Amino acid sequence: MSQTTEKRSRFAHLGGWVAELVLVFVGVSAAFWLSNYQQHRQDAERRDQILASIEQTLRQGIESSKVNRAKEQEPEAAEFRRALDAGEMPPVRPFTFITDYSPSDLATMLQSGGVQLLDVQTAQGAARRRISYPLGTGPHGALSKAK
Repeated sequence: MSQTTEKRSRFAHLGGWVAELVLVFVGVSAAFWLSNYQQHRQDAERRDQILASIEQTLRQGIESSKVNRAKEQEPEAAEFRRALDAGEMPPVRPFTFITDYSPSDLATMLQSGGVQLLDVQTAQGAARRRISYPLGTGPHGALSKAK
């Protein structure tokens, strides 16, 4: 009987170790799954914030363009048409349209993950400053000193 009892105790210990091993494996797997799930949720929230910020910036740009057209471009166009209809040759002024929007820059910024270190408002502020003073034309840039 002692051999039977000894075999049972060995199987009991082995079964306990296997049960502990399975329990630890399940616990660690659940922890990794939960961490991954939380990270995906945070990434989705961050992406939604960035897309909302981009949408807001584009809407502001559209509104600004509408105001600019109504205040400046339409009166100038009306004066040009009036002079042309009167048989005069109105002076042709250069038309300049500059945009600092670059889809590749925006895609690089979003895909690199570096923007995740900044909150959305900080990233927006940095983008506004870059747009306001492109390529060294800022308050301390070489082109602004030459003017």
